[in-house]
Amino acid sequence: MSNSFPELGFFIIDLVLSFLILVFTLRILLAMTSASSNNPLTQSIIKISKPIRSLLLFIPNLGKFEVSSFAIIFICHFLNIYFQSTILGSDIILEKLVLFSFKSSIFSLLNALTIIFIILAISSWFVQSPQSNRNPALDIIYQISNSILFFLKKVIPTSVGIIDFSVIIALVLIHFIKNFLNIVL
Repeated sequence: MSNSFPELGFFIIDLVLSFLILVFTLRILLAMTSASSNNPLTQSIIKISKPIRSLLLFIPNLGKFEVSSFAIIFICHFLNIYFQSTILGSDIILEKLVLFSFKSSIFSLLNALTIIFIILAISSWFVQSPQSNRNPALDIIYQISNSILFFLKKVIPTSVGIIDFSVIIALVLIHFIKNFLNIVL
């Protein structure tokens, strides 16, 4: 019974930090792809993240990439790994903690893109036209994925007749990037 309080505390901390990671990951993707700010889901993400992001407004953006939001993702991963290590009684090496937090932050963005591309592929079987879609979540998914896939289609010919392989190529590229980061970091 005495062990349940630290586990409950860690669960709550992990839940809050994971939610913040999700919100700021989506915020970065929305900003990078210039998604519509009229979408209710986009407005909710901006409203939720604005008070926390305002603490780091002194950090400049790199083009459309919100460095302050990435810093918040990094801090959340850092705290999550730190608390996990402390509760498990593991030795904490600062360099490894920083490196693993940085890698986890990049993986958060890549995993979000993977999920977005998979949802796009599955929804294309059910929703005929993105313009006829009235779902705000699918609208954001189309906006994020289309801006990334548009760049991919300009660089690599991705369609054969009526079949478009751009989502598959994007998922393979994300997989290669993740494997490369696992080797390098």
